[in-house]
Amino acid sequence: MNTHTRIKTLPLSIFNNAEYLSYMNHVIDLVKTDATDEEGGGSPGELSVATAVPDLGLTEEFIAAYEADLLALADAVDESRAAAESDEMSVHEKNRDSLATYITTRVSRAGSLPLEAERDAGKALYRVVKPYIGIARLPVAQETAKIRGLLMDLRKAENTPHVATLGLEAYLAELESENEAYDALSQQRVSSRAASKKESGAAIRERIDERYAELTLLAQSFAIAQPSDKGNTFIPALNQLIAETTAAYNQRMAQGKKGEETKPEPEPDGDGSSGTPEGI
Repeated sequence: MNTHTRIKTLPLSIFNNAEYLSYMNHVIDLVKTDATDEEGGGSPGELSVATAVPDLGLTEEFIAAYEADLLALADAVDESRAAAESDEMSVHEKNRDSLATYITTRVSRAGSLPLEAERDAGKALYRVVKPYIGIARLPVAQETAKIRGLLMDLRKAENTPHVATLGLEAYLAELESENEAYDALSQQRVSSRAASKKESGAAIRERIDERYAELTLLAQSFAIAQPSDKGNTFIPALNQLIAETTAAYNQRMAQGKKGEETKPEPEPDGDGSSGTPEGI
């Protein structure tokens, strides 16, 4: 009785998008690797174009659709990085609020300072900054325009000596930098959202999960019903990839624990001669 190597299972849902994409891309690389590479008849690691792999029961259309979904997921993951973009915007928003508040407060209080030059500068500039007091409480788009107005007014020729007296030049420069950085990110986010409405990563992963289940089912079935060199090399290589992926995940979880509740570690079911493929 022949003993057939079975494909180990892997709980795909535990992986973050980066780990998931890495694993799936390696799977498709194994699918497309020419069997002759394993026998020394070709260049190691050389990949074929997106053609059918009949020894695994995979059509050209299946492989093309699989790869298209992987590209779509990578694109969706890039889109999700907008959250980091929003975080950066929040930093610039907080900084410009602090700077604008400091500048208007410094001018408002300068009228009571002991040095006559500073008192005079404060009185002269108070008329300029008065319309801008409370600027940090404005809606963000309106605040951007108002800050530009404040900077333009304070940099007018008649006001620059007073600005220098109160030592505000560096604060004005920093306020301008933070304001423009915020506005640039804001426009970039609007452009990105308008450019495309991408399918959610969760929906794409669900579809890829189904394709992976079909791939492992077909590969396992053909390895049993129609043994081939490709099947004989693909399944052990896939099991090795599953083992390495599992080990890398477990290592990441172990490093991240540090007192946190331990999460269950994925374990491929059995060795290379036991278990069932995903989806069977």
